[in-house]
Amino acid sequence: MPDYALYGLVVRCAHTLHGLATAAPGATVDIEISMEGVGQPRGEWTSAAPYYTAGQETDGSPSMRVRLDATRGYRFEYADGTQFVIDPSASTISCWWAAASTLEDTATYLLGPVLGFALRRRGVLALHASAVLLDGRATLLIGPSGAGKSTTAAAFAAAGTPVMSDDVVAVRITDGVPCAYPAYRLLRLWDASEQILFGTTGRLPLLTPTWDKRALPLGAAFPFHDRPAPLGALFVLAPRRDNPRAPFVEPLSSLDGFVELVANTYANYLLDDRMRGEEMRLLSALLRGRHLRRVVPHATPERLPAMVQLIRATVANGR
Repeated sequence: MPDYALYGLVVRCAHTLHGLATAAPGATVDIEISMEGVGQPRGEWTSAAPYYTAGQETDGSPSMRVRLDATRGYRFEYADGTQFVIDPSASTISCWWAAASTLEDTATYLLGPVLGFALRRRGVLALHASAVLLDGRATLLIGPSGAGKSTTAAAFAAAGTPVMSDDVVAVRITDGVPCAYPAYRLLRLWDASEQILFGTTGRLPLLTPTWDKRALPLGAAFPFHDRPAPLGALFVLAPRRDNPRAPFVEPLSSLDGFVELVANTYANYLLDDRMRGEEMRLLSALLRGRHLRRVVPHATPERLPAMVQLIRATVANGR
């Protein structure tokens, strides 16, 4: 089984992870991933400190809980029974799931929030963003879940612009230059996004057998850029507005831009003091000499192509 490359990491997993590029032969493995199957982590974790909880299920239990053990690391527990253990150095990740789930379900957590947190543990800045390649640089579409990052990235792909990453963008500073790293050859779309983009519903394959989200493969009709690229323009996706001017782009002050980036760093609710300090340093380096802009989409989906053209023109004109 080949090793995989994503987010600038080389990961080793004995199971097939669809959409991931094969790493170069002989590349040093950064993270070993073990898909343990149905069950849960062995050993006693109830004494481990509750580190974070989020959401609430109908029975009052949290949607997600993270426990911390100084020796064993972090244990992620999701309400559907999916669990992960990440060692303190983020060099190993072990995965378990419930009988009603599948390996594909587990991979959706693994490739998103779990590896997003592993990047942070390894000192890599990870942003809630999608990335597309414009004029040889990575243009970032930044925003929280539901902002429209994946739909906008898919609209760029449908217009012939290569996509680099969806939802998680890993950024490293190389020789003083911030660079974005590609993720995997897949965009995740809801049925509503498929309808907006292609006028169809249910023709794209399901991402997993148990989830309603769809998979848009990248690499053929929808191009994918599989190499790092220097960071270019940064666009924060604002809430959609029923405004006759929309879509439109407006500037962000340095302070407002910094606040937006801090709010949209990945797994920021799990950062310790060391990780938070590293985040501040990396964000400062990322923003040096670079302007952020806010792009305001129109509430009408038919204006999405106009927003793609607007972003392209803004990047091309350096405005």
